[in-house]
Amino acid sequence: MINTVCTINQIKPQGSFPKAQPDKDHKKHKYQDPLNKKVPVLMSYSNEIGTAISEIAPRLGTALWAPTFLYLGADLYDKYKNDKDSYKPSGKRALKRAIFQGMTSLIALPAVIFAAQSAISPLAQFDKWGINGNTKDAVYKHTKSVIDQAHGTALSSYEEFSRVIKTTLQNKIDSRQNEKKTANIFKRTWNKLFTQRYTLLSADKAKVLAFAEENAKNTFKILTALKNDDKHNVPRRIYKKYKKILPTMKEMYKDGDYSYQATRNALKEYQKSLIFKNKLLKTIGGFTALLLLVNPVNTFVDKQIMRKFISPGIDQISSGFVNESKMKTIFNNMNSKTNSDYKNGSSSNLIAQLKNRQGLKSKVEENH
Repeated sequence: MINTVCTINQIKPQGSFPKAQPDKDHKKHKYQDPLNKKVPVLMSYSNEIGTAISEIAPRLGTALWAPTFLYLGADLYDKYKNDKDSYKPSGKRALKRAIFQGMTSLIALPAVIFAAQSAISPLAQFDKWGINGNTKDAVYKHTKSVIDQAHGTALSSYEEFSRVIKTTLQNKIDSRQNEKKTANIFKRTWNKLFTQRYTLLSADKAKVLAFAEENAKNTFKILTALKNDDKHNVPRRIYKKYKKILPTMKEMYKDGDYSYQATRNALKEYQKSLIFKNKLLKTIGGFTALLLLVNPVNTFVDKQIMRKFISPGIDQISSGFVNESKMKTIFNNMNSKTNSDYKNGSSSNLIAQLKNRQGLKSKVEENH
């Protein structure tokens, strides 16, 4: 009978066996980074977003670096104390993670965004004016400054307005050229790399002045349209701004020429809008570069730099040096304290159980 049962079990079709469970269990317990969630991931990329929008919102762009540093702190702490699902503090693992995050999030990706934004400006010189976007912005800013400081007859006619803009702009260009020749090499390098003092010198003077005259012509057309209340020849946003500020200027200047003051403010807003358009193009270029290159940059740093150069070098660090680190000592002390507390608690519980048993035994003997 036993042999028969064995034979039946041996010839039982394999398909009738239940499916094995280890694969499911493995999938259920597959490691997932606790910081690989929507909010932490957004925090990790906040500095790149801040770099991209720094042209149109510099203060917000700077503030957005703060969440990234909070994320980096949490990420390094997690990678230090945990080896995936296991509690296993490792200074080497944290160091590798710090180098990777520093090279990608803090250096490479912001540099890629900045390079893309810088590449947008030269593309503007392929239009009929032949000057780059930064030089155009400098002309817009100069025109805005002239409008802000305009007195007397500066805005009375197009000829006078154009003359003032071109004369003052030419004086500024000549002044920058003399400064560039006489300043020491350190000051010249600083101004060239970190300021916009020499932006007007990056294009031919005649082209810059021609562009400034065209901008003055378009600006004066808006001025004339505002005087005649011709909203069809005024940009919609500028006209709304003019109408909104007109009552305030009327109350402020009363018997004075409040309409003139409101017009000046509207013309300055027009120059700001032109500057904003150029900055918006740079922002779009920065976001485009981020979306296209974030994965290739991370992959390149991970596979070509970290695995081939950084990780092998860190692995050569002696384990004694790592084990003597302050953080490792703190964690070891925490573990030893926890274990001793557990042992003491177990011992006290065992003694209490023995006492209870002895008490029960003595009560039973008294009853008998």
